[in-house]
Order: sequence, then structure tokens, then C-alpha cells
Amino acid sequence: MSKDSQSRECCDWYKDAVIYQIHIRSFFDSNDDGIGDFQGLIKKLDYLKFLGINAVWLLPFYPSPLKDEGYDIADYSSINPIYGSLKDFKALLKEAHQRNIKIITELVINHTSNAHPWFQKSRRAKPGSYWRNFYTWSNDASEYADARIIFRDFETSNWAWDPVAKAYYWHRFYSHQPDLNYDNPNVQKEVFRIVDFWLNLGVDGLRLDAIPYLFQREGTSCENLPETHAFLKKLSAHVKQKFPNRLLLAEANQWPDDAVQYFGQGDECQMAFHFPLMPRMYMAVKMEDRFPLIDIIEQTPAIPENCQWAIFLRNHDELTLEMVTDEERDYMYRMYAQDQQMRINLGIRRRLAPLLDGDRRRIELLNAMLFSLPGTPIIYYGDEIGMGDNIYLGDRNGVRTPMQWSADLNAGFSKATPQKLYSPVIIDPEYNYQAVNVELQLQNSHSLLWWMKRTIEVRNSYPAFWRGTIELLTAENPKILAFYRIYEEQRLLVLINLSKNIQSTFLDLSRFANFKLLEVFGKNQFPSIQQTPYFFVLPAYGFLWLELQKPESVVLDKRKRDEIEIKKNLSEIFDGKAKSKLETVLENYIINCRWYRSKNHKITRLSIYDSILALKNPTPVYLLIILVEYKDKEAEKYSLFITKEEDHHEISQTSNQKVICTLKTETQSAYLVDAAHIPALWSELFNLFGSNRQLKGARGKLSIMPNRGYKKSLLSESNFQKEPINAEQSNTSIRYNAALFKLYRRCETGINPEVEITELLMKKSNFRLPKILSHLQYEDQGKPVTLGIIQEHIPNEGDAWSYSINHLSNLLEEGNSNSLVFPAVDLPWHKLVPVPEQVSQMLGIYSASIEKLAEKTAAMHVALAESSSSPDFKQEDFNWFDQRSLYQSLRSILAKAKKHVGSFKSSLEPELYSSLQDKLAESSVKATVQSLLNKRFNGKKIRCHGDFHLGQILYTGDDFIIIDYEGEPNRPLSERKIKRSPLKDIAGMLRSFHYAVYTVTQNKETDLALKELSPEKLYAWICQLYFGRYLNFSGIRNLLPEDESNLLFLLKIFMLEKVLYEIEYEINNRPDWVHVPCKGLIALLE
Repeated sequence: MSKDSQSRECCDWYKDAVIYQIHIRSFFDSNDDGIGDFQGLIKKLDYLKFLGINAVWLLPFYPSPLKDEGYDIADYSSINPIYGSLKDFKALLKEAHQRNIKIITELVINHTSNAHPWFQKSRRAKPGSYWRNFYTWSNDASEYADARIIFRDFETSNWAWDPVAKAYYWHRFYSHQPDLNYDNPNVQKEVFRIVDFWLNLGVDGLRLDAIPYLFQREGTSCENLPETHAFLKKLSAHVKQKFPNRLLLAEANQWPDDAVQYFGQGDECQMAFHFPLMPRMYMAVKMEDRFPLIDIIEQTPAIPENCQWAIFLRNHDELTLEMVTDEERDYMYRMYAQDQQMRINLGIRRRLAPLLDGDRRRIELLNAMLFSLPGTPIIYYGDEIGMGDNIYLGDRNGVRTPMQWSADLNAGFSKATPQKLYSPVIIDPEYNYQAVNVELQLQNSHSLLWWMKRTIEVRNSYPAFWRGTIELLTAENPKILAFYRIYEEQRLLVLINLSKNIQSTFLDLSRFANFKLLEVFGKNQFPSIQQTPYFFVLPAYGFLWLELQKPESVVLDKRKRDEIEIKKNLSEIFDGKAKSKLETVLENYIINCRWYRSKNHKITRLSIYDSILALKNPTPVYLLIILVEYKDKEAEKYSLFITKEEDHHEISQTSNQKVICTLKTETQSAYLVDAAHIPALWSELFNLFGSNRQLKGARGKLSIMPNRGYKKSLLSESNFQKEPINAEQSNTSIRYNAALFKLYRRCETGINPEVEITELLMKKSNFRLPKILSHLQYEDQGKPVTLGIIQEHIPNEGDAWSYSINHLSNLLEEGNSNSLVFPAVDLPWHKLVPVPEQVSQMLGIYSASIEKLAEKTAAMHVALAESSSSPDFKQEDFNWFDQRSLYQSLRSILAKAKKHVGSFKSSLEPELYSSLQDKLAESSVKATVQSLLNKRFNGKKIRCHGDFHLGQILYTGDDFIIIDYEGEPNRPLSERKIKRSPLKDIAGMLRSFHYAVYTVTQNKETDLALKELSPEKLYAWICQLYFGRYLNFSGIRNLLPEDESNLLFLLKIFMLEKVLYEIEYEINNRPDWVHVPCKGLIALLE
């Protein structure tokens, strides 16, 4: 977007808006009197923010007899007390503006209620006097006979007799709504005063109701008169001078060439409703023909640069059929309102969903048209969930029933007794509030509500939808509507299938030959455009939104979107276009983060699920919960602390990966960064995590839960040293002097296993581990999500992996000088062999370390197996169903390995690849797995470590401490809590030893001494030593199969499962390492 474009945005915000139309009395009742009110709306602003709404249009809320839903105003400068007070309205403005939501109110200046003091004075005043001239009076009801009667079902004339004045007064709508006399300058002066009053309060826009009818002239239709436009120019100039950036929205139910006049030359109203477009969307779908839409689009004149159409599907009035031909009106009545009760005036009193027979496909299709055709879309309250109507309530009240929030009493709208409600709720079986409500749809990610939210978010990501021109395309199939939306360098192609059947067509897109086509919802790439016609197939009532990208635009687009503009405060980044840009930038950022798990899956959409202000000082820090959706797997959530960093030196000390993007403010440039990597904030974060607080977000809340026994030590921690831990891991850790903060990046519902297992083991006096001091918990719809922990830091000299690499390297050097030769030995899953003293001596001090590691492993398993009152930790028998489950898992993994073995070829030496192919093809492999069903195993299942390897053990200098009990991060949290045989952990450790041996030896295989030493023999003896000592630990055999052959076979099965998993992992993440598990698999199958 160009700088000129960006500078216009604050002035013409209405072009970028998605407007939500609300009845105050229909939305939410805060005081249980059966009527919605301002405080009720304030409580629901976060819902509108969630939906993606950035402007709210409020129907009249002034004092009124309410004979016409408040459009009969009795006082322009106050609030109807049933909705609240002026103080409540000011609070609404404040709360809405804090959420960057604009407020548009009604200004009904064509007419008043006959209860208005002006009319009461006018009817009693003498003809020609000051007050008498506020309205249009006549002794002859035949004047202006060419003016049509709008409400033909209720009125027979535009004149009504007043017995007090003994004269006729002019009205274009109901007879209880006399029209003001705009030929009187005093009326215009009063209207200007009213406009000033509301705009001074902070109202962002005014909808000018019934604006074509202000003046009357004999021999005309009394609509769209020059005098009306002269008045609007005067009003617009007045507003522009005193209240910049405010909106005037014209309600002019006219044909396009008349309606466009209300823009003037950009000097009247900034917006006007496109009434003729709306019925033609319904006609096109019912006729399965694009002609009605193309016809009206081609009839629509160009509008001034600063203006915009307002487009809609439904609103508070009837679906008006004034701006259609008689034949078209008859067709619409027959198709959409067969029951006479559904018709009123020249329209249809039905909501969107009932009009379309509740057909979800057609509801989505019409909304897709609404969001992609030129103009600012308006959503009528409740249509986002598919609310029904009640055509028997009279007038247009059937589409003005209470908003359906939940399945509770009165649809969650009010706690009043049902008899007190201003209107009954919908109880029709198909649209009953117990089946159609916000709460229910929020819980279902496939609901209409979620579809609307996602579609709005996608639309908000493409300025061409808000500001672009439209270019119609000629498809050979008349059932398909196709057009471009173009804005600056952005080009979108929209295709809409108006038919109930699948349709296809060719389109000439050669103008954009060699451009790429990107589907904007799923980010799926289509074949590039060629000179030949492009073939499309669309499902029934389907649509496509496609972005046309230049071949090089992917890179250029990324660079452009790596800068986000805000005025001053970081909170602005969560609103409107800044939020859309942030979501795009975050997608580019997280795919390069180590903690992001799904690098091989195509992201279809990334959105900010929630944001919570975690720190205010010294600089705001926000916790983001990021929702990432995919085409081929379930969605994931991730946590990210962000802040604004202005210190370029601080950034220069930090890896570029921690910089998310550049922030451009009105005065300077800064960086948006991952706050977990900004050292200046670590002290504040540490104090926050010991504070026992709850912080609320839009969707959930963050609870900080320090352990009672360690709260004091947490808060007293000062002058600590702090440093990041940069090891390759799935979480982010910061080490303080005596504590370690670990942030779990992946957000999964449930308590993290590390918290559960650590708290259990903390109660065991004889088991040493880092104690948890505090943990962070996010509540998502009442369900806990563990975000992080602070745990005791145990001084150490590194982990057991580094320790093993060091000792094995020394062993190799010693082998070079002393010609160490290990005797041949079986691997333990083939045969258990006592380790002779000679081998222990050859292994040196590492021999004792292996035995200690085995003892620590066994002690952990015994502690986890001890009786517990919690069913989550109670040991269970390993039974036939567990065998069958293990069999199915292995069978699936093995089949996948066989299928993808070809992808290993480039990563393996030819001899190793050939051997692997042979082994996987052997019938013995299948027979080994099949044997799981031919044996019976006993033993126990317990909660295990779940991700057990040398990197999960600290070496303190004289001891080993097991850490990180969260399980394998790539597996779902619920899966990590499944009880399993302890042998699964053993398999993990034995495989880790294999990696250690090959890490040390892989670059030295030409060394003669190494060939004599033999990595295979070294690995086999390490396994024998570790597993043998493990089995001899007190109490451990009670958890394992009694029969030794069964025990070893089961270990082999778990080894097979682990090594197959490793092969898949390495291919996807570290292809250069795939040879290690491949060698392990071959050895396993010997």
C-alpha cells in the first residue's frame, strides 16, 4: 500500500469498516427489565471485536412513543431511559473507542414524532408563526399529488388531518410522523445544533434517515430535489470544518443514478446505501443467473474518490423491493414470500436464514458476495449465527427479536421473566434459540459464526476488497459470476457459482499471463495463468477468492508486510489493518522458530486468538495466544510474549530470529520482538511469575500460581544473574540465579505432564529433581492450559549427553593409543549378558556413570509406580488391549516407513540404502510385529517420562538429575499422559546411547583403531550394562513381564517403534542424521 493510501485511511475509515447493525433494546439486557440497554451492549463489545467488527450502527435510542421502533423521535438531545442515560452512552463511546470500534448513530431529520414538543407547539401556533412553520401545513390535501405513498399497507395519503390545528400536515411515512419543513431556515439551524451535540460527544458517524424527502415541490415526486442536495452540501461543509473524519451516511432508497447524487462531488454524504443491489443478489441465486447482478453493477455510476457504497443483505426494515421492476417484484414475492403474511409494504419481512430456507451453502454464498462486491458490508445483528424470525409479530418486529446468546432462559438475552420481554424469543423448531445461539456456535469451530469470523478476517487482509475497483469478466457459463477486484498492486479474482449444481467454465485471464493464483483461505497454489483460457470447476453454491501474484511478489510482499504502522501505543497493533498485518508477519516469523512444530504443513490461516497485557512497566508486554490452522491437520495454538524494543543496541545483542518485524510510529521506528529474549525484561517477568495474579484477555485469563512453599523465596530473589538457554529445544528457557523459567510455546488443553509428574515426585523425599516454584496457566473456555513453569535451578556441569560425548571421545582417543578391542556381544533385546570386569575397565569411569544412570531411571519408574490416590497415576496391568494397540501403532509406522523409503535415498550411502530396503522388505519384519498378537505379556503400565534421553538428565559433578517430564513435545498432550510400559522409556535411552556413539564416531570411520574398537560392539556393551543394572534395581521387576524372553521381545518391539519414529522425525527435520536410526533399524532386525 502506498504512503498516499496510508495517509487517507484515517480520513476515510468507513471504507475499511465492517459495520454491525444493532437495536439497543434487542441486543442484551443488563438490568433484567426485559429490554436491552447501553450497559448490555458494553458487555458484548468484546464479542463484536472477536467477530471482526470495527463499526457499530445503532438504531434510534431517543425518547419516543416507539410506534416505529424509535424512528418517531420526541426529543433529539437525550436518551430514552429504557436504554440508560447519557452517561451510559458516553461510557459506550469510551469503551468502543478503546477497542477501535466506531459508533454510527441515527439522525432522523426528515420527520419527528407527533409527540415532539416542536409539533405540539406547531399545531397550536398561528399560521405563518415561528413554530407553525416548523412543519408543512395545508388546507388542501391535494398538493404534491405526484409524490408516492411509501407505506401503502398502512397509509392512504401523504397528508393527515390535525383536529387541533384544523389543517392537514405533510408526512411521507406514518401519519404519526409529521415531516419537518426544510424551507424554514430555523429548522435547518436546529438540525445543525443537534448534529453538533452528538458529534461533540464523540459519535463517529450519522446515518441520515429518509434523506431524499426533505423538500417538496409541486409537480415533482418530492424526492431527490436540488434543494435537498444544496442542504446536504451545507451540512457536509459544516461537519467537515468542525468535526474532521466524521461520516454522513445517506439512506436514499433510489435507483443508482439517483442515489449517486447524494455523494455530490464528494461534498455531500461520504456513504450511501446501494438499495438496488441487495434484492438482485437474491434474484441471481434463485434464478441461477448472473444477469440481475451484472445489470445493476453496470448501471451503477462511478463515485467520488472519498465515497463508498454501503451494501447489505438484511436490516431492520423489510427486504425492500421498491427499486425493482414490477415483474422482478412479483418474482421475488413468488420465490421468497409465498405466504402473504411475509409481505409488508413493498417488501418482505424475513431474516436472512429463513429467506434462504436455512441453507448454509446459500447463506455463505450471499455473504461471500456481500464481502467481495464493492462497498462497505453491513451485518444485521444475529445474521452471523443464522437467527430466525417471527412473521406474526406485526409490522417489521418479526426481524427485531432478542439476540440469541445461549440456550438459557430468554436465549441468554435477559434474566427477566419471559412475560416482561419487549418481544418473545424465537421458538420455531428450526431456529429455536436453544439450537441457534452464540454460545453453542462458539464451541463449534465449523459453525456459521466461526465461518463469518474467518471470512471477515480474510477480507480484512486484502485492501482490494475494501477499496478496489471492480472489473466484470465474461464467463461462458451464465451461472457463474466472475470479476476482478483491483487496488494498486493487489489483484483479486472472485468466482461465484449461483447454481445448486456443480458448474464449470473457461475464463480468459491472459491479461495476467504467468501470474500465480493463490486461494486466499487455504493458501493453496493454483497452476499459473497461461495465454490459453483457464478452466475452473465450482461446487454447488461455491465461490473462490484468488489472489493474482507476480512470480516474484511472494518475496516482495513479505518484505512490505514486515513493517507495521501504529500511531503510538503497542495496543494499537491488535486492531484493524495493523492486526491483519501482524498476523501475516507472525506467520512468516514462527515458521523459522525452533519451537514451531509443524514446519512441513501448509498454514491456511494464522490469527491472534487472544491477547493479554502481562506487564505495563517499564514497557508493555503482551501475551499472545496464536491460533494456526492447517489444511491437512488439526489447528494448533502457540504462546508468544511480545513487546516494543526501541534500543537498537539491545537488538544487536539478540539473534535476528527474535525480531518479529519493524514498528513504525509517528515519531520513530522500533522493533516488535519476542519479549522472552529481551534481557532488560527478565527481572520484571520473574517478579510477575511470583505475583499470584489473574490477568484477563478477550477470550480467556492468565493465572499465575506460585507454589505456597516457594512464594517467599521467589519474591525475595534479587540481584540475580540471568542468561538465556540457547540449546535446540521446543520450549524457551531463561536461567536465573536459582531458578529456571520455561515457556511452553505449544498451548494444549490440560495440565502439562511436567507439572503433574514433578508435583507427584516432589512428595517423594528420596527422589531428587528440580522443584516447581510457580506455574502459569491460561484458561480457555474454562479449560486449563499450562503455559510455563518456574522451577528450581540445580547447579550442574551440563547434561548427560555432553557428558557422554566427552567420555566416549576420550575412550576413542584411548583406543587409538592402547588398541582397545571390545569382545563381540549380543544386543540386550536378543540376549542378556552379564558385563565382564574387562569391559567395565575398558569403559573406565563411564561404566559407573552408565550404572548410575540406570539406577536413576529405575528409581524414577518405581516412584511413579508407587500407590497414588490419583487415578492419573495408579498403575495398571499391561493387557491384551495394550498389545493390540501397540501392534496397530507399529503396523502403521512400518507401513509408512516402507512407503517413504524412497525419500531416504539421497540422504544415505548406497550400501546402507540398499540394506535398509532389503530389511524393510523381509517377511521377518512383518512376522516380528505379528508376534505381538501371538504372545501374552504381563507387567504393568505406569506414567512414564515419555521423552527419555541423555539430554533430559543433568550431571552435577557427582550425580545425575532427571528433568523435563513433559513428554515428547511433538505428540498431543493427551497422548503424553497415557500409561505405558516402563520399557518405552528404556527404549528411548538405549536409542540415545546409539546416537551418542555415532556422533562421536561418524567422522572417524576410516580410523584403523576405531575399526578395531567397533562402534557396534561399544554400543552393545553400553546397552547391556545399562539395561542389566536397571533390571537389578529393587522393585523394578514387578513392573515388567516375568518371562525373560517376553521381556526382551517387548523391549525389541519398543525399540522398533522408537527407531521408526526417529526415521520419520529425521527425514522431516534433520535429513543429514537419518543414517543413524537407519543403522539402528538394520541392527534391530538382524
